[in-house]
Amino acid sequence: MLSKFFKKHKDSILSVQELTIKTSGMRFTHLYKAIPKDNEIQIERYREFFADRASHLELEKSAYCTTDSFIELLNFCNIAEWDGFHGKHPKNVSDGIMFTFSATVNGNRTIRANGSENFPKGYREFVQRLDEMLNE
Repeated sequence: MLSKFFKKHKDSILSVQELTIKTSGMRFTHLYKAIPKDNEIQIERYREFFADRASHLELEKSAYCTTDSFIELLNFCNIAEWDGFHGKHPKNVSDGIMFTFSATVNGNRTIRANGSENFPKGYREFVQRLDEMLNE
């Protein structure tokens, strides 16, 4: 898939234990989860909605991919470099998309990032590819 573009380096992700990314805008909130299962990763997308004064999650879509292809995607999108990213909302932008990201990789390394209409390198490609996998 992406292997011809991917070069291994010291910050390469070799395994994933958990991953969540929450995206929200004016009219939606989605929660993506990547759950390791044997030699596969189950990808889930939930829609968050509010009812009875509480937040609820509804599973929208679910798909599987190989662990190797998912790890390849993480490295292609530079996920290891996202750690500590905080993208402040740009001035004079009244709307936009916010995100929070959390992952545990390589056994015990935690990667956290967040932003508001300001994203780390590879963010858009990562979310786009998740949606493509869920729609296949």
